[in-house]
Amino acid sequence: MSNKFGNILRQWRKQRRYSQLQLAVDLGVSSKHISFLETGRSTPSREMILKIGTFLFLPKREVNQGLYSAGFAPVYSELDTSHKDLKPVFSAIEQMIENHMPYPAIVLNQNWDVVNANDAAKSLLFEVGFTESTNLVEAIINDDPVHSKIINWHESALALLIRLRYEISMMGGSEYLESLEKQLSKCLAPDDDLLMVSNQNVIQSTQIRLDDVELSFFSMIAQLGTVQDVTVSEYRVELMFPSDDLTKNYYENSKN
Repeated sequence: MSNKFGNILRQWRKQRRYSQLQLAVDLGVSSKHISFLETGRSTPSREMILKIGTFLFLPKREVNQGLYSAGFAPVYSELDTSHKDLKPVFSAIEQMIENHMPYPAIVLNQNWDVVNANDAAKSLLFEVGFTESTNLVEAIINDDPVHSKIINWHESALALLIRLRYEISMMGGSEYLESLEKQLSKCLAPDDDLLMVSNQNVIQSTQIRLDDVELSFFSMIAQLGTVQDVTVSEYRVELMFPSDDLTKNYYENSKN
């Protein structure tokens, strides 16, 4: 049997750029103990796993996996999204995206699947041609930059790639998400990161052409950090705001 907890500890210790000695000092244990935990020569206690999880800011999913691999019950729930205990959370999400009208708002899970959207976002996704895929990263990958309705496709795709890599680094990633990251990376030239330097604006916006109008958006992202359920805690609400007066007027007039 493989040393699963040791593998998890080693991966995240390195991810957070800690040496065994640094982590041991901060946790108040010996570096030998950390070494033994990673090699499987020592078995971690439940308290030690939770302490490591808190200190290294491990995602709830990884804490659960660490506990399970060491023979302990998980501490975070993984409820069905229809469970009554999650009803207040989904009611709050629904209220947030509806209150954001007339501007677009979407709800994404860890893998960037769209799990909810207000009417403005549904309309925008339809106009851009993203309704064939429920996954936003997949939609960008399958979009043709030459004929895309996203005017600054390369800048937007690069910003998405950077965000993906950050999320995978901080929160971990599924095999599917890591596969999408590799596919998106192949869509961009090796020196495309220069775009972020040479075209740096105060606001990184996505510019979209709809018929005879060019819309520009920036986003604010809300995360559900206090939710103790594994799956729902990984949800994020993306609120899109107009970057210019033309976009603002376009949506303000749509209310009339």
